[in-house]
Amino acid sequence: MDSIFKVGFGVDLENMSDTSDESLRLVSHAIDDANTLTMTRFVDKSWKIKKLLNIGSEAALKKNIKVIDEFVYKVIETKIEQMHESNDEFSVKKEDILSRFLQFIEIQNTYVI
Repeated sequence: MDSIFKVGFGVDLENMSDTSDESLRLVSHAIDDANTLTMTRFVDKSWKIKKLLNIGSEAALKKNIKVIDEFVYKVIETKIEQMHESNDEFSVKKEDILSRFLQFIEIQNTYVI
């Protein structure tokens, strides 16, 4: 997971180093839980009903996805700010997939967020 986030978003979740940052631990935990809860859908035949009623494992999954979404949107906003503040085109704009994607969108003068 650390490698994917580093390459994709330019963010180190520090899972391997047992980070002291509570927000990173919360996001890592939410990703792990969401993955587990999604996998249980294969054996839980009632997951659609739980999702409709927003109860049990589906309610927990929804909370985890909200945590992940908030983190990812914050990373995107931060990356956009860094790109606009940076004078060095190579330092911020090309280090990860998100930066390259945002640079491509910036060329077209359209942000989709």
